[in-house]
Amino acid sequence: MKRSIAWILALLMLVPLFAACSENASNGDDETASSASPGVTAVEEAADVTEDVETKMLDDIPDDLKYGGADVRVAHMSGADKAKEIYVEEDTGDALVSAIYARNLKVEDRLDVKIVSVPADDTQTLLRRTAQSGSDDFELCAAFQYYAMGLATEGILRNWNEIPHVDTSKPWWAAQFTTACTIGGQRLYFITGDAALTMLKNMATMYVNNTIYTQYFGPVSDLYSVVLEGGWTFDKMSEYCVDVYTDLNGDGNRDGGDLYGYGTTTLSMLDYSVAGAGLRWCEYDENGYPVVSINNERTVSFVEKLYRLLYENIGSYIAAPSVEGEADLINKFKSDTLMFLPFRADISERLRDMESDYAIVPLPKYDENQEAYSTGVHDSVSVFCIPITNAENADLTGAFMETFASESYRNVTDVYFETLLKEKLARDEVTAEIFDIIKSGVYFDFVLLHSSSLSNIGHLIRTVISSGSPDFASAYKRQEKVVNKMLEKLIAAYQNVG
Repeated sequence: MKRSIAWILALLMLVPLFAACSENASNGDDETASSASPGVTAVEEAADVTEDVETKMLDDIPDDLKYGGADVRVAHMSGADKAKEIYVEEDTGDALVSAIYARNLKVEDRLDVKIVSVPADDTQTLLRRTAQSGSDDFELCAAFQYYAMGLATEGILRNWNEIPHVDTSKPWWAAQFTTACTIGGQRLYFITGDAALTMLKNMATMYVNNTIYTQYFGPVSDLYSVVLEGGWTFDKMSEYCVDVYTDLNGDGNRDGGDLYGYGTTTLSMLDYSVAGAGLRWCEYDENGYPVVSINNERTVSFVEKLYRLLYENIGSYIAAPSVEGEADLINKFKSDTLMFLPFRADISERLRDMESDYAIVPLPKYDENQEAYSTGVHDSVSVFCIPITNAENADLTGAFMETFASESYRNVTDVYFETLLKEKLARDEVTAEIFDIIKSGVYFDFVLLHSSSLSNIGHLIRTVISSGSPDFASAYKRQEKVVNKMLEKLIAAYQNVG
């Protein structure tokens, strides 16, 4: 009963926070201003949010499924950002922290459990050590995707397909990730989705500087229309960029002191464009095993398009391939000298002091024939796995994981969207639809997920572009035999796990 009251109080505390997100939203130009009437009260806005939550799909966990106050120990990275997506000690008043705190209370109340945080500097080492010692130290682990995927072939994780209650067909799970991680149609060692706030934060997004766009092309609502009509393509973006260049410092050189239409580094920011164009690194054979398929006409054509944008389009700026280069691009965007910036969604946290308004759109399609927008996700997302030593608590773990994910979907994702929109983005139906398009398009690929075990083949396009050449086919040919041999060994390792 005490937990029920605490959860209700936590939700009530969210009411003024939702209102604050709305009141702080910057109106920008008329076309992107909030459609809400000035007379709408905070209570009415909070009621709208509550209504949205209530109309979202529910999970199938029975109301009478209780675990008598059992602990659910969740291991996770010790960094503040990673820890916060799983557990917060108190409600600090921050909208997102409040939502996470309320979600955890709700999960604990529904299942009669207690969430216990198990921070670790290195979750991979923790999982290996736990398996070697046979110790039962935690039920669940939120691991770092890039480093964790190789653990699937070590026989130290349980198969999610053998865990009760988890339904990966539900919208709170990233369906593409599940597909990419399912080997031979039956082995699944990692899952992710709304339960991982880092998945939302790491989604690739195209940021648009409203001041520059409006100056050159008119209201940003026109760009929204292009996106919603399916016409936001790589060629369309390149056409915009060629018209946006000014030698601001007057030195006669194209350098960091000028204004550009598009900016990027030759690292992960290029990967976002590759994913947006719908390039697929693998297909599956009749037995459900992956086959590398990236070397095709579509890829060759896209790499040529990408090369022309970066090296032949006057409106493009290539920053240094480093953290400093990324910071350079962010600063240019904030200072109104960069119109298009492809980056992770979490960049919004670094744009709060930006004076101009900005918009978000998906990364552009390859062409209008591409069925849907595709969203790359940076490989630092948290992925959930179960240690092999969790032999007795499969039912508890499955029920917790499904409830935790579904409550995140209903109660945290929307608040993160509000945070993303805070101050600089219009809060209206169009931007909400754009965000849904970005989220629904998240894409994962077996080859990309296991790139570190496949000679880093997932970095091949960025390597080709960095070399100043558009010749993807030749570069791939030089690696083809090695990569295919590595893939054969990787598949065999999966088969041997059991």
